[in-house]
Amino acid sequence: MKNVTAVEIVLSYVSLGWAYVLFTTPLLFESSENWNQVQEILPYEWLVATIALTAAVTKIIGLILKNKRIRWIGLIMSAVFWVTISAGMLIAKGYLDFTTGFIVYSALAILSLWTSKEVMLDGKSG
Repeated sequence: MKNVTAVEIVLSYVSLGWAYVLFTTPLLFESSENWNQVQEILPYEWLVATIALTAAVTKIIGLILKNKRIRWIGLIMSAVFWVTISAGMLIAKGYLDFTTGFIVYSALAILSLWTSKEVMLDGKSG
C-alpha cells in the first residue's frame, strides 16, 4: 500500500466524526441556511449520519482486509457524499456562495476521488 492509506484513514475519521455529530444533534439542519439546504437534499440527520458511517466503515473494512475493491467502493461513496454536502453549501443562499464549507467539503470529495484512483493503480505497473 502506498501513502494513500493515510488519506483513507483521515477521510474515515472525518466521516466517523460527522456521523457522531449528526447522530447526536437531531436538529442541526434547522440551525443555518447551509444545513437547511443539506436537509433539502438529504432530509434527516440520522440518514446523513448513516451514509457517512457506511462510507467510513466500508473504507476501514477494505483497509483491514487489504481489499482494493472494497476500499475503492468506500472512497467512491465518500466522494458522492462530500459532493452532495458541498453542493448544499454552495447553493444554500439561492446563488453560488463559495463558503469555507463548500471549499473544505469539495476538497474532501476531490481527495476521495483521487485516492480511489490511486488505490486501484496500487501494485499495477504502468
